[in-house]
Amino acid sequence: MTAPPEADAPILEARQLCRQFSGFYAVKDVNLKVKRHSVHALIGPNGAGKTTCFNLLTTFLRPSSGQVLFNGRDISRSDPASVSALGLVRSFQIAAVFSHMTVLENVRIALQRKTGGTFTFWRSVKVLSALDERAMDLLDSVGLTRWKNVKACDLPYGRKRVLELVTTIAMEPEMILLDEPMAGLGHEDIWPVVELIRKVAQGRTVLMVEHNMKVISHLCETVTVLQAGQVLAEGSYDEVSRDPRVIEAYVGGAAHA
Repeated sequence: MTAPPEADAPILEARQLCRQFSGFYAVKDVNLKVKRHSVHALIGPNGAGKTTCFNLLTTFLRPSSGQVLFNGRDISRSDPASVSALGLVRSFQIAAVFSHMTVLENVRIALQRKTGGTFTFWRSVKVLSALDERAMDLLDSVGLTRWKNVKACDLPYGRKRVLELVTTIAMEPEMILLDEPMAGLGHEDIWPVVELIRKVAQGRTVLMVEHNMKVISHLCETVTVLQAGQVLAEGSYDEVSRDPRVIEAYVGGAAHA
């Protein structure tokens, strides 16, 4: 039996993480520690290796060398379904919505995980209706209440992205990894989602890849900057945004955008 992790131990850790493609290092010797109950950002200019690193951390790719540990357990050779069962969920793993079901029905299905561990689509309406209050609370928190009876396929793009995030949160994982959660969102969608992520992080951990630096400055305690597949800098947003190496990497100060 695996011993429970120490309270101050990182919930997610990468140790000397590497990934090669035909001899080219997309990720090289990355060391990363994500503090429990925090919001941590992984950023970098285009081509920095963020997507590859994210895929390694979420086990969609296996490392050429190095380790990924979740709650002290080596998951480097695991798979997304197995790590999801452990409580580590990447947004699109569970968030792919059912297009021809309503917004409320999508959230209600995600909430079923807490009622018995399986998605039992044949449950009675009465049983599923017991989840309505929690589902409506989630929808209200991101301004989706008026869309509750709209089919997911009929939602505007930004609202569909918000629904995807809500269904991920409804699964109540211990840690959520978000890949550019603000991409494609209008201004009216961004800040409700920022507040939702902030609330979520009070009881769990969030690691996000995000390009919106204003969002990162509002949300993230720690920012790790990648360049050419390696860690360039790490610290608070204020620290990394003032780092000359980071400013240079973002071509003359785009890190302040």
